Amino acid sequence: MPVEKIVTLEQSEPVSRTSGPKPNPKSGEPFTNNVTYFDHSSGNFKAGTWDCTAGSWEHNHPKLEFCYIVEGSVKIIEEDSGVTHVYNKGDSFVVPKGTRVTWVVEEYAKKLFVSAAHLEGL
Repeated sequence: MPVEKIVTLEQSEPVSRTSGPKPNPKSGEPFTNNVTYFDHSSGNFKAGTWDCTAGSWEHNHPKLEFCYIVEGSVKIIEEDSGVTHVYNKGDSFVVPKGTRVTWVVEEYAKKLFVSAAHLEGL
């Protein structure tokens, strides 16, 4: 399926926005803003920005996700192994679909993201 147009994140009109507190936080009162700038017609592939205030929460990643930290830092703890990863401004990483982690934001963090539920048909 051809791409209809090039989308410049944060300069294009968002296709959706969601904001609110993270349910069942482990610590703090994390509040997130999720802005999607590109949403493939299949609903399978998205790109946008996400930011969050201080707190921590468990998350089972429903999609493969590439992240690039724009501001602040995040700590991600893999639930199965206990391995801790720290990512700061300028760092990028990929979280595989189905990975169970705890996200920790000490103060504030903002990331660019690209996510895909599955790669077939893209």
